[in-house]
Amino acid sequence: MKKLVKHNLIRLALIVGGMAVATKLIAAKRSEWQGLSESEVRSKLVTRLPDRVPEQKRAAVADKVVATMRDCGLLAEEIDESAQEVAEEVDSEATAEASSTDSADQGTSN
Repeated sequence: MKKLVKHNLIRLALIVGGMAVATKLIAAKRSEWQGLSESEVRSKLVTRLPDRVPEQKRAAVADKVVATMRDCGLLAEEIDESAQEVAEEVDSEATAEASSTDSADQGTSN
């Protein structure tokens, strides 16, 4: 009887351990894909799907995956290059302005 309980406890521990590992793997994969833009998701899917899958099927799969990720809120907003350049320019101007203000404040405090 004690052996039966011991075997059941070992089985339970193995099942719980397997579930914990599976949960961690799923979370790692989710974080790997989370925050990607639509074009990044599509390019990643194209590289992962085998070459024997027709191009139309690849596009259909990518459309479904992107739609599901969009519904779940996992996609990042896609920024075009010109908007990215403007954002970087604004950031650099703000940084320069902040450093000049800090220099002026240090000059008046001495």
